[in-house]
Amino acid sequence: MFSKRAIFPRPVLAPALALTLAGPAAASEPSEALFLMELPSVLTASRLTQSPLDVPAPVTVIDRDMIRASGFTEIHDVFRLVPGFLVADWPQGPPSVVNHGLGDATSRRLLVLVDGRSVFDPFRGGVDWQGLPLRLEDVERVEVVRGPNQASYGANAFQGVINIITRLPGADPGVDLVMSRGRRGFEDYYVRGGGSGAAFDWRVSFSSRELSRFEDRGAKPSFWDETNQRQVLNAHWAWRPDLRQEWRLQLGLSRGNDVAGTTLEPHKYPVHERGSDANFIQLAWRNSYAPGSEVSVQYYQHERKEREAYLKSNSPTLPTAWLPVEFGVDMRRDDIEFQQIHRFSPSLRGVWGAGLRHDQVESAHYLHGLGTVSGTQWQVFGNLDWQATPDWLLHAGAMLERHYLTDTLFSPRLAANYQFAPNHSLRLSAGRGYRAPTLFEARAREVYPGTANDIADVGYWSYLPLDPERVSFRELGYVGRFPALRLQVDARLYSDRYSRYIDSKTCNLDANLCGFAQPAGYNRAAYSWFGNAKANYFYNSGELHVYGTELTLDWRHPVWGRFVFSTAYSRVQAGAGINDADAELSAPRHASSLLWSKAFDGGWTTSLGYYRVGHFKWLNEGDDQWAYRRVDLKLARRLGKAGSEDEIALTVQNLNDRHVEFDEYYLVERQAFLTLRLGW
Repeated sequence: MFSKRAIFPRPVLAPALALTLAGPAAASEPSEALFLMELPSVLTASRLTQSPLDVPAPVTVIDRDMIRASGFTEIHDVFRLVPGFLVADWPQGPPSVVNHGLGDATSRRLLVLVDGRSVFDPFRGGVDWQGLPLRLEDVERVEVVRGPNQASYGANAFQGVINIITRLPGADPGVDLVMSRGRRGFEDYYVRGGGSGAAFDWRVSFSSRELSRFEDRGAKPSFWDETNQRQVLNAHWAWRPDLRQEWRLQLGLSRGNDVAGTTLEPHKYPVHERGSDANFIQLAWRNSYAPGSEVSVQYYQHERKEREAYLKSNSPTLPTAWLPVEFGVDMRRDDIEFQQIHRFSPSLRGVWGAGLRHDQVESAHYLHGLGTVSGTQWQVFGNLDWQATPDWLLHAGAMLERHYLTDTLFSPRLAANYQFAPNHSLRLSAGRGYRAPTLFEARAREVYPGTANDIADVGYWSYLPLDPERVSFRELGYVGRFPALRLQVDARLYSDRYSRYIDSKTCNLDANLCGFAQPAGYNRAAYSWFGNAKANYFYNSGELHVYGTELTLDWRHPVWGRFVFSTAYSRVQAGAGINDADAELSAPRHASSLLWSKAFDGGWTTSLGYYRVGHFKWLNEGDDQWAYRRVDLKLARRLGKAGSEDEIALTVQNLNDRHVEFDEYYLVERQAFLTLRLGW
């Protein structure tokens, strides 16, 4: 049962309910156009296209207008607009995106989809946001489920689901060219071509990007260098042989090269290169056999390679004592899924399906002596919506799956939506779900080789059997639409209880105080200057309770412009078995964002983004995240007639001040750039 403190930490529903009573009478003689404003349809919550008034889970939609107004050029940044989400950039790996705390460098508790295919890293978890084979220019909208959603997508949809939905191939025929130049060597070039016909549409884009993200000035907090280069190809074809069928083919390629290092510890992290390559191919078929009913099949293959090598020593006083380290990883995923959506009657519809997935990983450094590690998993899922009365919509859903690192898992969800007034809905949902261990958590054999075919040091060494993490969740949500005010409201109270939380411990391998034997060839005595006697392993610890409130207001005023305001209050409480005190500090009490955009006469548009994050801690590789405020400004001038997307724009990020992210040594600085957008 919920505790009163857990359910009602902040009374965010009161303002929304007050608006419900006062809103419709607040404007006199409203125009018909105001009343016709529609809520956007979403499909990620239950795999069914629904109004936000009917979804069984909380969903934030970041539409194309918000993406353009934000001035962001990278996908991970847009999640700063989502209540409860935390974003950090750091120079030793991809940016981190988490929901409601418990975040570290790998963000392994969020499932990320691109057009329905999982890009979740089966090895470490998380996503290489900078290495995705697409750009923000290719994105139509982003749907974010802000809570557990295993009933629809299975294990790893533990704290939520991000679904990045790309532009349809026939949406923008013609050619687009986007060029950006800015401070610290920022260069970004993007070109897209597309066409549309009676039965065939296509879209192909290519981009090249370079940016000095962090600069090493030899003084705290600027101790790190990082420069990124990315080239991305993304293509999408659609063929409709008849009115019912559609075939789609998508492919993407990403090539990356980074230069990173620090003067703080050049013997440990010298300036060096690291590379990453990724590619995917996806083939999908859909047949709409009746109104509101269809069957579909999709197959995709995703591959990723990482390469990073340099000479390392833990002893700055022994300049000749260097060992080569190489952090190479090869990953591949093959996935096939069948799905059917069927409308049984005007009041009853459902979706069901099954999927089969095969993952494989190879890494001499992280999986020493294991060769190729692989596994196959299967899923069977179903969701059913029943309009029991004109006011009540009942939802039931479940996922049955067998992951290659777990036993069979069953994740159910029940929800009820009550429309107590036109355009106003209350939602109550509850369920249970799991997070399967990653291959690194379950199979890690991380070693640093010596010079004589021996082992100089051990990092992570998995030896304990791991149970999947489990979450029991409950939430009360409200979604409201006030046409006369041009206002949309999304608010909720939530309570998530985690158990069997997977954490890590250190032990003294030299003193045989670990629960596993020293690996064959371990010879740290010969490399006492390199590393230390400590090794790390994963284990199931204890229980955590995460609860809080969220509120989003989307107000479109005909004179003052559009305002999208989001705020979240979060608490993390450690229960029995939790030994890491930082877990309770891993979410800020308060975090807010405000995005304002306004079109002026003469083709001018202005947008302002404000982001406020309270103090919290990133776990494991991270450290204190001190409270900060960030202000972004974009000023654009349209080129051409009204309705044209051609423009020239000036964007300034971190206009107000610099701030650290993820660790006290990683300084995010002010950035300014000009962008020219042309289309034919």
